[in-house]
Amino acid sequence: MHKQGHWGYLFTLPFTINILVFVAFPVVFSAYVSFVKWDLFNPPEWVGLQNWQQLFEQKVFWISVRNVFYFALVFVPLQTIAALIIAHLLNQAIRGQTLLRLFYFLPVVTPWIAGGVLWAWLFNTKYGLINWLLETINLPAVKWLDSKHWWVVVGSVALVNVWKGVGSSMILLLAGMQNISKEMKEASQIDGASNWMYFSRIVFPLVSPMIYMVMILSTIAAFQAFDVFLSMFGSQMSNVPERNMVTNMLIYRDAFQLFKMGPASAAAWALFVIILGITLFQRYFEKRWVHYD
Repeated sequence: MHKQGHWGYLFTLPFTINILVFVAFPVVFSAYVSFVKWDLFNPPEWVGLQNWQQLFEQKVFWISVRNVFYFALVFVPLQTIAALIIAHLLNQAIRGQTLLRLFYFLPVVTPWIAGGVLWAWLFNTKYGLINWLLETINLPAVKWLDSKHWWVVVGSVALVNVWKGVGSSMILLLAGMQNISKEMKEASQIDGASNWMYFSRIVFPLVSPMIYMVMILSTIAAFQAFDVFLSMFGSQMSNVPERNMVTNMLIYRDAFQLFKMGPASAAAWALFVIILGITLFQRYFEKRWVHYD
């Protein structure tokens, strides 16, 4: 038994090293960097709470927090509702079911570069397909990504993120729906339940754990959103107006364009605290509407 214990430690050693080097060390080091002045080239200089004080005094930080909250308020409900509806439709006995599932999942595996180019063209003020459709019904063209109103720009990017992520959420919800026995649907039909009653009284409560998980994952993804903004605005974050900033864009700009690693690390930890708080808030209300029986 003693020798078997040594073999166990030996086989888990690569995983342990991976956790220590690529997870534990970066977390501890980033916490340390949030208290120093460091530009990646010169030795770190301890400044204490100066980075945190400057962070909370920056107007652009609070603008980025406002924008990421708005982004989440648009993205999470739209993606969850769209994924739930699509999953319910694809759970029916319809023709081309496999092809439709592939069609809805295709954006998930589409690279952000290709998706960003596509949606940048769709949102183009002069030549975009969306504005062309608006003009055909006598509506004015909209500056989706160039608007002076931050909520239009951030909301437009949130719609792109819904297009990208709805497929993965749909797969999770579809898996939950397929665990519902056919006998339960047949029993509801015998009792005279309509399709809406079957969906709202049986399907929705039974898949509520999956819906809750989708909402948790979508909320975390919303507050960590970066690649969608990078693909829509390009890599030059310094050219993005501050009114359109979200927190991860601010972290990227400070760290890798301005080489201010201290403020960037402080902003990253502030974002972590925000995500943790929202997740705990969602956990608090879990037992009120999630049915595990």
